[in-house]
Amino acid sequence: MCFTRGSSADYDSWAKAGCAGWSWTELLPFFLKTENCKCPKLVGSEFHNTGGPLTITHRGTQLSDAFVDAGVELGFKRVDVNSGNIIGFGDFPMTIDEDGLRSSVARAYIHPAMERSNLTVLCNATVTKINIEDKKVVGVSFRTKKGDKFVKVNKEAIVSGGSINSPQILMLSGIGPKKHLQQFGIDCIADLPVGKNLQDHMSVQVKVSVKEGSEVNTGENFPSGTNGVEGTAFFKTGLEEPDNDAPDMQIHFTGEFYPFGPDAPDILVYKDPKYFPLMSFDTTREERMRKEGIVLYSTFLHPKSIGSVKLRSKDPFDPPIVDPNYLENPYDVKALIQGIRLAKKITETKAMAPFECKINCLKMPDSTHDEWSDENLEEVVRHYAWTLYHPSGTCKMGAAEDKTAVVDPQLRVLGIQGLRVVDASIMPKVTSGNTNAPCIMIGEKAADMIKNDRQ
Repeated sequence: MCFTRGSSADYDSWAKAGCAGWSWTELLPFFLKTENCKCPKLVGSEFHNTGGPLTITHRGTQLSDAFVDAGVELGFKRVDVNSGNIIGFGDFPMTIDEDGLRSSVARAYIHPAMERSNLTVLCNATVTKINIEDKKVVGVSFRTKKGDKFVKVNKEAIVSGGSINSPQILMLSGIGPKKHLQQFGIDCIADLPVGKNLQDHMSVQVKVSVKEGSEVNTGENFPSGTNGVEGTAFFKTGLEEPDNDAPDMQIHFTGEFYPFGPDAPDILVYKDPKYFPLMSFDTTREERMRKEGIVLYSTFLHPKSIGSVKLRSKDPFDPPIVDPNYLENPYDVKALIQGIRLAKKITETKAMAPFECKINCLKMPDSTHDEWSDENLEEVVRHYAWTLYHPSGTCKMGAAEDKTAVVDPQLRVLGIQGLRVVDASIMPKVTSGNTNAPCIMIGEKAADMIKNDRQ
């Protein structure tokens, strides 16, 4: 539900690398087309629009306002985080409407079109193969509770399974690395680097207690109309190339302490109780639900650690092997440490002083290092970093001569007629920020290209 487009430099770098038509200036109209902006501070801006299908709102508090003021106190600009030039601190819009309901793409795009005669929506249907003859898509096989089905393709098929399932579908259909497909007896129709270039955003929580009675959300009073993320900051760590104008770090300001704990096993990857105190997981769920506090999420935006998606078998119901390769490159760890240090500075500003912020202890158990040393914080990162679920890049877009590309700038699978991929997997590099808004823009851009191709 977080709504941030990323940096203009992200898209300009795509265009510079051979993705014609994907610069910030060329994409801004598609971002605007999606929006029905209801944020009072943004309405009327050249970077925002009303009347689009996707409602954007913002719910701030005294604490989130103080967070932005803290950034200004530290020398950063106050910014509209969707203006393209995003280095600084600002409010964080969300795809939640005025009634407190999530403005999802289902509600914004699909539900209003359900009565169209040219649209059929099938649930609980799994694509098993894209059928290709003479390098041209002729149909799609899928399975429902009623058995195996086949639909003929007269013009083209569009794969939008996301950065995990899209590469799986392509590889099962004979599109992918030849040697890998041969391992499963799959005939290679197009030898392309499908499944490579997997990128994701890793984040570390800095949990902060605040003065009792502060205007924050708890598990007991969490209001409708917010996802809890009320402010954000984008900045440069100084570790990246100086000529790169995009930020490489983001901090999400969350106006709640988050009640996750050992009773949420799908979230925790560590089970040893000695690790619980650092995240306040040593308290009961009831105590965590009542806890007044905030969380500052330190998030590295441009990972050097690149993963992959591979087939586990030729069975479409067998989940693929996902190797995110998180934190393999020490650079990523250094950057996350920089984010943690900025989070600490934010809590120490005059703007945040009225709330008596106190960071939850970050001292690793059994560590002999000082709490705020690089050595201790590296252990914190390696033990507590988790994904923000922004997998991208596994069907990379690029110029026709780009040997690392899977689709061209029109999102057509290279060497195959009548097949496009439209989702986060086409990103050459993951955007600077949450991927919700960029994915919707990609859909709008693809729709426009498809309509123009058929005129």
